[in-house]
Amino acid sequence: MIRFKCVLILCVAYATCSAQFPGAAGTLGSTAIHQDSDHFVGWANDCVAEPGYLDIADKSLGFANNGNGQSCIGRPGLNVLSLGDSGIATLTFEAPIYDGEGFDFAVFENAFSDYFLELAFVEVSSDGLKFERFTAVCNQQDTLQQGAFDDISDPTKINNLAGKYRAQFGTPFDLSDLANSSNIDLSSITHIRIVDAIGSLEPEHAQLDHLGNAINDPYPTDFDFGGFDLNAVGVIYQHPLSSKDAAAQNQLVLPNPMKCNSTFHLIDSEINKITVIDMLGRMQLIEQINQSFTAPKTPGNYMIRLEGNGHISDQKIVLIP
Repeated sequence: MIRFKCVLILCVAYATCSAQFPGAAGTLGSTAIHQDSDHFVGWANDCVAEPGYLDIADKSLGFANNGNGQSCIGRPGLNVLSLGDSGIATLTFEAPIYDGEGFDFAVFENAFSDYFLELAFVEVSSDGLKFERFTAVCNQQDTLQQGAFDDISDPTKINNLAGKYRAQFGTPFDLSDLANSSNIDLSSITHIRIVDAIGSLEPEHAQLDHLGNAINDPYPTDFDFGGFDLNAVGVIYQHPLSSKDAAAQNQLVLPNPMKCNSTFHLIDSEINKITVIDMLGRMQLIEQINQSFTAPKTPGNYMIRLEGNGHISDQKIVLIP
C-alpha cells in the first residue's frame, strides 16, 4: 500500500509538471479565436520579413521563398508568409496595442489540421528595438522527431507559442504575462515579432521553451512554404486612432471583394499617390491621382497603398471578374 501511494504521488507530480493547456479549436475550454470574431478591432498594417533557411542543417539549400511582408497584412486570407527555419517577421500597426482585460492580440497560422502544427515564438516591443518574448511551454515528447508530414501535434501541451491552432483560428496572447518586464510599456506595444521555432531535436539546432524543453514540430520542411506560415495578426485592444489616422482609414469607399476595372472613390483630397501591389510584392499600378482611379483588370488579391500628407495607409482587397 505504501509503495502504491508513492507511485500515485509521483504520477500526480508528473502530471502537474506537464501542465495541460487548452485544446484544439472547438473543444471545451479552447482559447482559439475565429478570424471573424468581433473581438478584433484592427490588424497589422505593415511587416518586415526576414526569411529563414529551407533547412537549418543544410544552409546551401537557400531560404524559404513563399510570400512576403505584404502577405500577412490585414485580415487572414489565402496568402501567407512562410518563415522557413528560424525566419522572422516584424509587424506594426496603425495604433499601439495595450494590455486590456484578457487576451490582447492573436496570431494566425494556416495549419490544415488541429494536430499538424508549425510553431513560432512571439515577442513584443514598445520601440522596435527592445523586445520581450512570451514564456513559451512545449510539453510534447522530445525523443522522437516529428516528421515533415506527421499529424501528431498535441495542442494541450503547447502554451504561448503561435501556431497552436489551425487555420482561421488565432492563437491569443495576454500582455499581462509580461508584467514583470522593464523593457516594454504594456500600455503601448508598437511591434510584434514572430520567430520560427525550428522544430529540430538535434542539439545544435533545437529551440528550447522556457523550461528547457526542445520544441518538436514538423521537420525538416525543406521546401519554399516550410516553417511557420504567418497569415495575420489581429488586435483586440488598440488605442484610438488620431483624427488624422482615423480619416486615413476611411479614404476608400469600395466593396470588398470588388470587380476588376472598377473605380475607387477617395474622400481625402490630400491623397496624391496610390499604389496597387499584388501578393508577390510586384507593383501593378502606380498613379498620381486626385479623387479616383481604376482598379487592375486581372482578378486576384491585392494591397492598396495610399500616400499623402506624410501618411501611408494599406488595405487588402480581392478583385473578381
